[in-house]
Amino acid sequence: MSLRAVTTMTPANWIESAITTFDSTVTSLVPRGFDAYARVLHPASAPDDRPVPWAEIAAWAGRELTPTSRFREVSRPEPDTVTGPAPWDGDPSGGELPPRTLRALLDVLAAHTATTATCWFCLWDGYGWIDGAGVVVFASAKAGAPPALPARMPAAFTPEVLDGPRVRLPHRDYLLLTGPLAAAADIGHRVFGSFFPQSPNLWWPGDRAWCTATEIDLDSTYVGGSSALVAALLDDPRLEALPVGAGDPIG
Repeated sequence: MSLRAVTTMTPANWIESAITTFDSTVTSLVPRGFDAYARVLHPASAPDDRPVPWAEIAAWAGRELTPTSRFREVSRPEPDTVTGPAPWDGDPSGGELPPRTLRALLDVLAAHTATTATCWFCLWDGYGWIDGAGVVVFASAKAGAPPALPARMPAAFTPEVLDGPRVRLPHRDYLLLTGPLAAAADIGHRVFGSFFPQSPNLWWPGDRAWCTATEIDLDSTYVGGSSALVAALLDDPRLEALPVGAGDPIG
């Protein structure tokens, strides 16, 4: 990764002070005090891997998509409204942004901070690949060779980081990384030459112009920032974003 893990949690003190409850509102994920907030929906996927927006699924099901809709609500067909096969076969990803959605979000966020070179990223410490514990990988054996033995994945971080302090929020502990904004797309792990991305769970620039949260159990990402930022998110055709209020439920 082009990011650096740090063992000083001071840059996240403002987040720890701002997020003190674990409940079902937007500001249990991102701090209060921003001018506006947006919900970025993680797309579903079609059989050909095409991303499928929630609005398309809601139209197919005869449902209304609102800023607080849950996927299971908008994807459940109304009686006698469906006229063809379902447009998706893979539900939206929970706890992470698909890479193409993350890249589009990074483009928009970059235009609304003066500190793209210095950003902070919280990564949930419960992902198995972080310390390699309990993660077993199997290598494919060549034809005629003995079966490959399972191997444990090496830890992604040094013992100093793994045994060090955490950013502690209600019911969630995080490693803290720093680096340029674009490096958010570099987080993940590699196994036998394949890269498995993992979008950060909580991130903000050095000037705190915005804050973005992808909670591990949710199929949406929430952003707090300026009114101009939220307007840009809503207008970007690569993103399916909806305006939300600080006290709106997150499902």
